[in-house]
Amino acid sequence: MHSGIEGAKGVQPFGAFERMLAMRYIRAKREHGGLALISIVSVIGVTLAVFALITIMSIMNGFRLELLSKIVGFEPHVNISVSNLGRDGAEALAKEIRRVPGVINVAPAVTDQALASANGRKEGVVVKGIKPDDLRQIDLIGEGMVQGDLGAFGEGGERSDTVVIGEGLAESMGLTVGSELRSKLTLISPQGNTVLFGEMPTSKTYRVVGIFRVGNEVYDRSHVFMPIDQARLFFRTGENYRTVGVRLQDPDASPQFIDKLRELGIIYPGIRAWDWKTLNAHFVSALVVERNVMRLIMMIVVMITALNIITGVLMLVKNKARDIAILRTIGATRGGVVRIFLMTGSLLGGVGVLVGLVLGVAFVLNIGAVQHAVEFACNCEVFPKEVYMLDAVPAQLQWSEVAIVTGWAFLMTVVTTLIPSMWASRLDPVEALRNQ
Repeated sequence: MHSGIEGAKGVQPFGAFERMLAMRYIRAKREHGGLALISIVSVIGVTLAVFALITIMSIMNGFRLELLSKIVGFEPHVNISVSNLGRDGAEALAKEIRRVPGVINVAPAVTDQALASANGRKEGVVVKGIKPDDLRQIDLIGEGMVQGDLGAFGEGGERSDTVVIGEGLAESMGLTVGSELRSKLTLISPQGNTVLFGEMPTSKTYRVVGIFRVGNEVYDRSHVFMPIDQARLFFRTGENYRTVGVRLQDPDASPQFIDKLRELGIIYPGIRAWDWKTLNAHFVSALVVERNVMRLIMMIVVMITALNIITGVLMLVKNKARDIAILRTIGATRGGVVRIFLMTGSLLGGVGVLVGLVLGVAFVLNIGAVQHAVEFACNCEVFPKEVYMLDAVPAQLQWSEVAIVTGWAFLMTVVTTLIPSMWASRLDPVEALRNQ
């Protein structure tokens, strides 16, 4: 007994003796006072909570990055209105902007809406007049060509009747490249000739020389590109351009870039400028709010799940009341009892967090295969691109996010385990032995 007392008194905090007891309690069978079934259920709950949090946050990150990458890859990062500057003034402004550091490309444009008609079908579209060389500078479109190529865009001179359209629009109107009959697209503009009884809409038929797919249903279904001089003629803008679009090396710095243009005097009061964030403010703000709220909700779910560990450790403390009393009588301190059960509960939570981490990371890295397997099994489309404007479920694994999730989950398991551990340290050895 003397050696037992000395051993208990001489133990180091979180040393071999305390770790040995914690592991013995975890391995003990239920009939010997080991962990109750509720402890196993608690571990499974923590596992599923961590798995769900990693998966959901990765999908949210994927949605955000996918949508924003399509926007900044397709649209100019900064637009400047030049309707009142004339063609020469717009070209001079574009020349000055090209000298500013951080600029990739500056492209004058004429953008307006029109009615598209082909094969007896009609749809509203956004028509953007742009120089052929500037269209080829947009990598997202160049890499997304599914029919034809951008080399044919602008053939025949400045007023070429060639157009490039999105895949969604081509499919809905039955258009294809190379066919004499099925490559003709008629555009109708409400801005036409003035006649005796009002204004006659402008109508002209164009030849589709390219079809692109960028993965965003809005762009793929509603955008038509034509040479800029043809667009000026079609929309009757005279010699004027409507906007100058600027693409930057750092799209996120677009607000600062506009401020810099004003400081340099390149754009002055009266010239309106806006960036892609302003143009898509509803998208950007909705994604940020949704991501933050989802993170908060899932962290609360993890916290609630971790609370279940309290019940498991409390049951273990009750089953081991006699052992606690003996430890206290041979000299174990209250702190030692706290550490023993703290390690027990933390190990349970740690196992749940680790398994959830592995499952979550594996699921996210193979989410494409999982989606295809589910669609094959249920013979349905679980991710309609018409609804979500994306081709597949996006998922972007950010290791900083994973570290926050796992750290939060493990912290919650440690904090919740501390409560029953403190209760165990306050057990009266005499009362505990008397009740056995």
